[in-house]
Amino acid sequence: MTTITVLKLDYKGQETWRYQGKLLKRAPHQIVLEAFFDRDDVRIDEMVLRAGDRFIETYFDDRWYNIFEVRDRAGDRLKGWYCNIGCPAVFHKRTVSYRDLALDLLVFPDGRQIVLDEDEFTSLPLSSQVQSHAHLALMELQAMFTNLEIVPNPYTTVNNSRSD
Repeated sequence: MTTITVLKLDYKGQETWRYQGKLLKRAPHQIVLEAFFDRDDVRIDEMVLRAGDRFIETYFDDRWYNIFEVRDRAGDRLKGWYCNIGCPAVFHKRTVSYRDLALDLLVFPDGRQIVLDEDEFTSLPLSSQVQSHAHLALMELQAMFTNLEIVPNPYTTVNNSRSD
């Protein structure tokens, strides 16, 4: 299986995190990877990310977000979805990079949604156009997760989440 390097960049384009994932799917405008959380445990509201948790990560080069399905390292139980608002991803043969804009959406399996880091987002010196793209991306994600009648997986989420 192909290994892809993920480069998380800050809003200026400076690298903040680098890790490896296995390519699960490559399609026009989308890449789906499997990766494992490689940092110390971190609590995000009611969700605790632990070293070894499995992430199914979906990146888009035509959308202002990415979606991480988070599964517990013990038993593969669905913890929820962590959605990063950011500039569209850039795909190369063996890398995916994206500029994170700090704004995030956390979605629990029961449908509860929490918007994270709004203060950090509003403090960034972003153009009004970038701010608008970010707000629209957040609204698209919120609607997508509100309207799903079944628990999404990386393939149904990326295929049914957009109506252009």
